[in-house]
Amino acid sequence: MHYPAEIILDWLANYFWPMTRIGAMMMSMTFFGARFVSMRIRLYLSLAITFAVMPALPAVPDTLELLSFEGFLTTAQQVVIGVAMGLVTQFVTQTFVLLGQILGMQSSLGFASMVDPANGQNTPVLGQFYMMLAIMLFLATDGHLEMLNLVVMSFTTLPVGSSMLQSVDYQMLAGWFGLMFKAGLTMSLAGIIALLTVNLSFGVMTRAAPQLNIFSLGFSFALLLGLFISWYLLVGILAHYEDHWQLGTEQICSLIRLDC
Repeated sequence: MHYPAEIILDWLANYFWPMTRIGAMMMSMTFFGARFVSMRIRLYLSLAITFAVMPALPAVPDTLELLSFEGFLTTAQQVVIGVAMGLVTQFVTQTFVLLGQILGMQSSLGFASMVDPANGQNTPVLGQFYMMLAIMLFLATDGHLEMLNLVVMSFTTLPVGSSMLQSVDYQMLAGWFGLMFKAGLTMSLAGIIALLTVNLSFGVMTRAAPQLNIFSLGFSFALLLGLFISWYLLVGILAHYEDHWQLGTEQICSLIRLDC
């Protein structure tokens, strides 16, 4: 039995372009896009998810040819859409990394640093702690399943070959850089004020009695206070994460033209 090349290419296109969008999202999504997750694992997950959701996806237009310039542009569109959706989850996670780095630098806990397993860079341990906590909250609250649901619905609102992101979408994604710093600073503001008050108090004491050498005691006290502040912030970390994740979900829905 022989199959014409056109039939084979059409069959491949129905699976290739959905897998490209799903794979691009997995590549840039938090946890799954980290360096400690093998590229082979991401590839297998993308293939498995594509084959699982394929019956629920709309068919690719017959006018699109896989091996053509238009097909190359369509592939690039799917990569951009998938990466944009995954980047929003990275922005949500990096907000808590900024929280840990700000507190670490203010309380001198930033001296303890090691290689970040997600980015492969040298970052404060406190920032890595909040990053791993945000990732665990992302998985515990079924954020990965919600992302899979959104990417499947995106094929209906942004069909393959007929829709792509607009300039306003890129502008909103760029605005997340400012939102990350704003949210991270807001969550750490109470700790910053407490540490500033302590440093001012030790400064006044040193000025009043310079022979006591208060700064030698103040360094260790600031470390201890930073640990207590980090422990105190854990009480409301879930509420902060849910609020920030809600913003991220609304951003993804806006990208894929979906009413959430």
